[in-house]
Amino acid sequence: MKVLRDKKAIALFLVPALVLYTVMVMVPILGSAYYSLLHWDGLGDKVFVGLENFRKLFGDEIFRRAFFNNMIYVVIVMVMQLGIGFTIAVLLTYLKKGRGFIQTVYYIPSVITVIAIAQLFTSFYSYEPMGLFNLFRRALGMAPIAFLSDYKSVLPAVAAVEGWQYIGIYMIIFYSALVSVSPDILEAARIDGATELQILFKIRIPSIANVIMLSCILSLVGALRGFAAPMNMTKGGPNHRSEILATYMYKKAFTSRDYGYGSAIAVVIVILSIVGVLLISRYMDREEED
Repeated sequence: MKVLRDKKAIALFLVPALVLYTVMVMVPILGSAYYSLLHWDGLGDKVFVGLENFRKLFGDEIFRRAFFNNMIYVVIVMVMQLGIGFTIAVLLTYLKKGRGFIQTVYYIPSVITVIAIAQLFTSFYSYEPMGLFNLFRRALGMAPIAFLSDYKSVLPAVAAVEGWQYIGIYMIIFYSALVSVSPDILEAARIDGATELQILFKIRIPSIANVIMLSCILSLVGALRGFAAPMNMTKGGPNHRSEILATYMYKKAFTSRDYGYGSAIAVVIVILSIVGVLLISRYMDREEED
């Protein structure tokens, strides 16, 4: 306790983390904000244009499509990661044997590189030669689908990759939180005649509200900056149907060499992340007050 009261000791632990956070997070964000006010191709002179890049965003049809696609992408990813992860975690609390094996199976994809996962799912989605999913559809008497070429299926197909990959992480987070709820409270509720669903919604979920909020924030921010899967699988195609903000930002900055415009898109992603975090935090605070 004496060490914790020592301001020098506290600073010794905090300063390295703050320096790392500043260098790795704040400096790039501030850099993007600066470059978003310029017109620059990366080689020539920097021309200050003020908010012109942001004004152009609102008239950019591809940006609007990427924005709309990103919202759908976020919903799919969060539903898969949080919904499926939480469901598996709850079921694991009732399982007597094999918990470690199931946790390992679901966690393994999260430590594999996104590029490898993207290539794997690209082969699964393949129309010709027929991939695993189309073989399954044919076995059920259904017509095959060109998942990554069809306008309707391409965005959900790409989003499902990131959603599936990180289910295991959230499963472990939720499971760790659920098993930390006092067994005495749960047993008392059962003795009073509460059903398992009542225990889940009235005791377990409220008890881990902070963990749920943190998981929602992590999943939201991760989905908003999703890049590797859509870029490797479709490059935003066909006809920008799977284009999201991060892929469009990359194309503008590194393909079109319009660093100012690309930085403006990056700033939009940061703003969306901040707004999303604030909305989730406010919603969870209201739930706790109720």
